[in-house]
Amino acid sequence: MKNYIRDVIDRYINHDYPKEVDQDFRTWLTDEERADEKDHELNQLWEATESATTSGYRHSLERMRELTGIGTRRRIHSLRTHLVVWRVAAALLIAFSSVSIYLALQNRQAPDLLQAYIPTAEMRNITLPDGTQVLINSQSTLLYPQQFKGDTRCVYLVGEAGFKVKRDEEHPFIVKSSDFQVTALGTEFNVTAYPDEEEVTATLISGKVLVEYNNQQGQEILKPNEQLAYNKRTRSGNVLHPDMQDVTAWQRGEIVFRSMTLEEIFTRLERKYPYTFVYSFRSLKEDRFNLTFGQNASMEEVMDIIARVTGNLDYKIVGDKCYISGTGEGRLRHR
Repeated sequence: MKNYIRDVIDRYINHDYPKEVDQDFRTWLTDEERADEKDHELNQLWEATESATTSGYRHSLERMRELTGIGTRRRIHSLRTHLVVWRVAAALLIAFSSVSIYLALQNRQAPDLLQAYIPTAEMRNITLPDGTQVLINSQSTLLYPQQFKGDTRCVYLVGEAGFKVKRDEEHPFIVKSSDFQVTALGTEFNVTAYPDEEEVTATLISGKVLVEYNNQQGQEILKPNEQLAYNKRTRSGNVLHPDMQDVTAWQRGEIVFRSMTLEEIFTRLERKYPYTFVYSFRSLKEDRFNLTFGQNASMEEVMDIIARVTGNLDYKIVGDKCYISGTGEGRLRHR
C-alpha cells in the first residue's frame, strides 16, 4: 500500500484538495505526530528539488511551478514553525524554522541547507558564506547552503530582502523566488516576493542584474534605480522607475504605502506589527491611499491616521487583534 504520508503530500502538490482544507494540511504537516516519517518524505522530495537545480540547470528551471504558499503555527513560548512550499515539476520543498534558530536540511545528494525565518515585526542582517550581506524583512524566509559549491551561488527567498552581493565574476549570485529569479555578480538590490501578493519585484540600487520571469521566457537587464515588476497572475513584467526612498524605507524601519487599498495596507501592517486584523470586507472600499509613517510610529498612531484619512472606519485594538468596522457597522468577521 502506498505510503499515506507521501500520498497526502502528493495530493497537496497536485492541488487535489478543496481550498478549505489548505490550513488543515499545513497544521497536519507541522504537528508532532509521525514527525520522523514526514521528515523522511520531505527530505526525499528535497533531493528531487536539489537535483533539478544543479543538473540540466536552465532546462529544469523552465518547469518551475509557482510557490503555493506559507503556513505558520504557534507553539509554546511563541515558537513558530514555518512552512515553505515549492512546486518544481512533481517535487516539493518544505522546510521548518523557528523564531530564533536556523535548521539544516540534511541529505546525501546536496550540501546542508540553512534557513532564516524572520518573524512578525522583526528584521535581521545575516552574512552568507561568500560574504554577501542580506537584510531580511519580517515574515520572510531565506534558504541558502552552508557552503556555496558549483558554478553559481544560489539562494531561495520567500518574502523580502535587500542584498549586497560580494563580487565574484566566476560565480554569479542567483536569488530565486517562484517563477522569478535575479542574477548578479556584485551589486546591491532589493527583492520583494511575498506569496500572498500578486506582484514580485526586483529593484536595482547599484551595479547590474539580470531578471528572468515567466519560466525564463521574459528577461530584463536592469540599470540602477530601475525596478522589474512581475505579475504572477498575468505573467507579464514591466520596468518601472520607483522612488528609491520608498523601496528601501522598510530597511530604515519606515512604512510607506503607495496607491494601496485598505486590504493591502492591513496585510502589510500585519508584517510590521504583531496584530491580526479582523473585519468585514463590506467595510472596506476599493479606494487607494498614499501614506508614510516614521520608524517609531505605534500601531495606535498608524490606525488613528488611517481612520482619519479614510473618514469611514472605526478601529479597536483588543489583545493581539485589531477590529475594523465601517462607521456605524456592528458585526465583524475574521478575514
